Amino acid sequence: MIAVDLSFEQLVNALRRLPSAEKIALWRILDAEIDRAAIAKRFAEALQTIRAAYPAAKEDEVMADVIRATREVRTTRHGA
Repeated sequence: MIAVDLSFEQLVNALRRLPSAEKIALWRILDAEIDRAAIAKRFAEALQTIRAAYPAAKEDEVMADVIRATREVRTTRHGA
C-alpha cells in the first residue's frame, strides 16, 4: 500500500489533468459507489424543510425567481 498526502485541491488538480478515457473510467468506479437512495432522502428532507419554512410560497412564483436568479448569475459570469 502506498500513502500519498495530498490536499483535496491538489487531488482535484491532478484529476483534471487525466486523459478523458481515464476520467470516464474513474467516473464509472465512483458512480457505482453512489448511494442514490441516501441522496434522494436528503433531498426530500431538504425540500420538506424549505416547504415548512415557506408554506405560503407558490411553486410558480418560486420557479420564476429561480429563472430570474439563474439569468442574473449567467449574465454576471458570461457578460451576456
